[in-house]
Amino acid sequence: MVDEEKETQASEVKEAEKQEDGEKEKPKAKFTFKCTKCDSCCLSRGPIPITFWDLEMWAKNGVLANFMPYLDIYNKPDTGIDLILKPLPPPQKEGEEKKDMKDPFATVPIEELLNVKCPLYNKDDKKCLIYDNRPLSCRTYPLEFDGKNFIVVDADCPGIGEEEMTTEELKEMRDTAKTMHYELTRMRIALPVLNQMISQKIMIDLMRQNMEAMSKMSDDDRAKLDEIFKKGSEEK
Repeated sequence: MVDEEKETQASEVKEAEKQEDGEKEKPKAKFTFKCTKCDSCCLSRGPIPITFWDLEMWAKNGVLANFMPYLDIYNKPDTGIDLILKPLPPPQKEGEEKKDMKDPFATVPIEELLNVKCPLYNKDDKKCLIYDNRPLSCRTYPLEFDGKNFIVVDADCPGIGEEEMTTEELKEMRDTAKTMHYELTRMRIALPVLNQMISQKIMIDLMRQNMEAMSKMSDDDRAKLDEIFKKGSEEK
């Protein structure tokens, strides 16, 4: 009886070991992707980061000027800065009151446009208007590279697992994701430096222009201006 129990226990241990080995040997799911042109990413991706690679491609293809109205600087919550394709605010609904904007230069905050369609996507025709010149971020979507690992940033994308990829297609997509990571890192290092230098240059130029304008004013005009400043300070 004891021998039978030992044999049963040994059999159970071996079975458990087999199952454990089977779990260890189970291969990871292979990443496959085929764009289904569902347009969900184009309709709700929000700001699309732009890199030097994109700017150089547009300049080479002679279309850089076409993108200028859509480029903007995005001050991210993590204090970083991105150059982006900024989504356009959705059209105002009929009967909806306009927002009271005291600042004539105020624009809709980017944070309110995170789920708005790409400005260069035609919703009615379901067509990307710049497909041949689309940014790196669009070319690698939904696969990204963080410097160490590849990451799927949109697990709900219907193109994932849709169709078997060739080795060449998978390599090309991974290479594009690596290029995006490298180029975006370059941009995020350079942009704050360039932004600060340009801001300083503009400020110095404005101060110089104001000083030149002041030097050309007559004594009467200067006195009137001093009076205006004086009244303004008293009102405060």
